[in-house]
Amino acid sequence: MPWSLLLGLVPRKVWLWLIGSLVALFLLQMLLYASVITGLIGYQKSSSSEDVRSIDVVNGTAQVSAALEEYRPLFEEYAEKYGVSKYVELLLAKTMQESGGRLDDVMQASESLGLPPNTIEDPERSINVGIRYFSEMLDKAGGDIKLTLQAYNFGGGFIDYANEHNNGEYSKELAIEFSRMKYQELKHTGMYSCIRPESAETGACYGDIGYVEAVLSYLKGGVIEADLQPTGDWVMPAEGALTQTSDYGMRSDPFDGTPDMHRGIDFACTNAVTPIQSVDNGQVVDVVRKNSGYGNNVLVKHEEGLYSHYAHLYTISVQNGEMIQKGTKVGKCGSTGNSTGPHLHFEVRTKNQYRSDVDPAPYLGL
Repeated sequence: MPWSLLLGLVPRKVWLWLIGSLVALFLLQMLLYASVITGLIGYQKSSSSEDVRSIDVVNGTAQVSAALEEYRPLFEEYAEKYGVSKYVELLLAKTMQESGGRLDDVMQASESLGLPPNTIEDPERSINVGIRYFSEMLDKAGGDIKLTLQAYNFGGGFIDYANEHNNGEYSKELAIEFSRMKYQELKHTGMYSCIRPESAETGACYGDIGYVEAVLSYLKGGVIEADLQPTGDWVMPAEGALTQTSDYGMRSDPFDGTPDMHRGIDFACTNAVTPIQSVDNGQVVDVVRKNSGYGNNVLVKHEEGLYSHYAHLYTISVQNGEMIQKGTKVGKCGSTGNSTGPHLHFEVRTKNQYRSDVDPAPYLGL
């Protein structure tokens, strides 16, 4: 039968209905196909993001003190309670940065309740509150571990700031920017101070801009078998007879001759040769490799309120978080940073922050 005759026998309305139905089916198929593709892409992106932003970051075993290892069952219990079991090692590493297991408020969780620091006096309550707060920040950060860690230190407002200014992602530059802004808002309270030379240099003195790196540095595996208690009997920061080239106190700046406070003692040494050693048992709490200010430098905590600082090093031989013994080599003599020649700049501090220095001479028997 000719097509023209067939078309003539079928009413025009029927043809229009058939054509419309076919078009609608085609569009529906295309819509379903697009949804499937989008879903697959979204799933792949989500999975990749999870791997990069969460899983890979927390691989490994936290290096913790014997005192903190005793709390592991509580960390496992409360991590399961709040749905963050796979982050137990990270939580332990974070607690090493917060207290090393030495304080009752082991996770320094008081402030997450709006209380003054160290208000919590029960370690189990601190772990409960701290892990719950971590899980809240993790959820708010969309699983971004570094953003979560910095928010634990800065507060949840940092996540809002990251969402507004950096597509919800963490970066060290963003942390510095946020810290600088908050410090300008709150420095009149006298509650905040620069805890790192980098903080003083950038004006980022709210919280700890080095918090993320400090926490992750503990994820290298192993349990410290015993807490190395300080002996109180310090050795010199380098073996053999040392020549002092500059004392502690006011002096003429070697660069411009203006009056300047010299915050340590300088000792002559041979560049890239003379070993520099820890003056007593302690824990490395800050390792900085930077060619400005102190240059390559190491800060060791010996006890609450007592730190030794080794600056202008040529090389560094220790890692952040490492427990070291008296006489352990921390690096070699150098001239990095603001230095006129090879020497060791040695400081004694009362806090983990710049300008908390005291005269090192009595500690060294000088």
